Amino acid sequence: MSPVPNSAEFQLRPSFNYLCARLGLAIAAAALIALLPLLIWAKVAALLGLGLAVLWLLVDYRGQCAELLILLDASEDRWRLLPVSEGRGRGSQQSEAEELRMAATQFVTGYLVIAYFKRPQGQTIVRVLPRDSLSAPQHRLLRKLLIQRVANRSRT
Repeated sequence: MSPVPNSAEFQLRPSFNYLCARLGLAIAAAALIALLPLLIWAKVAALLGLGLAVLWLLVDYRGQCAELLILLDASEDRWRLLPVSEGRGRGSQQSEAEELRMAATQFVTGYLVIAYFKRPQGQTIVRVLPRDSLSAPQHRLLRKLLIQRVANRSRT
C-alpha cells in the first residue's frame, strides 16, 4: 500500500447523484401515498407536504456552494472545512478558524464516503460524498486516508 500523506486538500462540490437519489426517494414516497387507501383530503395534504419537501431539496441544492476540506495533520486528526465562495449555502455558517475532529466511525465504500466531524462545541457535521462530489484521485485519497485511520486505531 502506498504511503498516505500527513496533510491533504479536497475540493468538495455539490453532488448531482445525491440529489437524484433524494428525488427518487420522494417519487417513491409519492407513489406510495397515491396507492395507499386514504381519504382524498389526506392524500392531497400528504402530497402537498411532499411537494414542499421536494421544493426545499431543490432550493437547498441550488444554494450549496463548493467547500474545501483540508486535512491539517493526520497524526493529530485535525481537519478544517471552508466554503469556497462566501455568503452562499450551508458552508458559510462555519467559522474559518474552527478546527474539526473526525468522529470515531466513518462509512467508506468505493462509490460513497460519509464523513462525520465533531466541532469543539460537540456538534456533529456530516458530509455525504458520492464519487461525483470529488475528482477521482481525491476520492481515492480520501478513502485511503479514512481506511488508514481505522487501521492505525485498531493497532493501538
